[in-house]
Amino acid sequence: MKTIIGNSGGLDSTYALWKLLSSTDDEVTVVLLNTDDLTTQIKTKFDVRSFNSSQSNEGRVSRVRAIVEWLSANVRPCTLAEVNIDASVLKRGVEYPNNPQTIIVDWAISKINANLADKIVVTTERENDGFSNGGTIATRAPGALAARDRFADNATRGQLSFMLLDMGYHQGMAAREMPAELFALTRSCDSPAPEPCGTCFKCSKRKFFAEAVAGGKSDDEVRTYIASKS
Repeated sequence: MKTIIGNSGGLDSTYALWKLLSSTDDEVTVVLLNTDDLTTQIKTKFDVRSFNSSQSNEGRVSRVRAIVEWLSANVRPCTLAEVNIDASVLKRGVEYPNNPQTIIVDWAISKINANLADKIVVTTERENDGFSNGGTIATRAPGALAARDRFADNATRGQLSFMLLDMGYHQGMAAREMPAELFALTRSCDSPAPEPCGTCFKCSKRKFFAEAVAGGKSDDEVRTYIASKS
């Protein structure tokens, strides 16, 4: 099975990539979206969403390269495909949200249709949003639904997988299962500073799940707690 998966350098997509490499024998291609050519004007014109503008593209690119290098050396080899994103690959209109999920799926569909790949893994996850609005559950649904629709409309073969959703993923699973060295390579922070701020929503979320694991909570207990806050 030839599988395509995106990686942003964050915890969730890195967990999915690590899980894919450690639990399958798929031939894995990791897609890194390079956004150097996305000016503020282009982002506004095409309503580009979900790329963290506070973090430098250079820092994100370096992180993804380091993650792929570590995984190739310590788990098994995978291929890194760096895809430059500019206006030529973006779409106009409310039915075409431009975010990492849809852009990766659009890029990968041509590989699927040409028999160069068999499956696309989209790393959408159900996340605890409780730190920002009092304990609700948010699903990154718009991008996931658009990616699903674009695959259904344009792919002539192959599979689209929402791996993290299927396994009931939460960040506590990454904190518990991932090798510490790999975990440390990831970054989840809204601050542009070189070191994580420790106080933003993403840092607080990461801390919450790490503390839940350190406190001995099982995956089911964490899921039950999140659901209770909905």
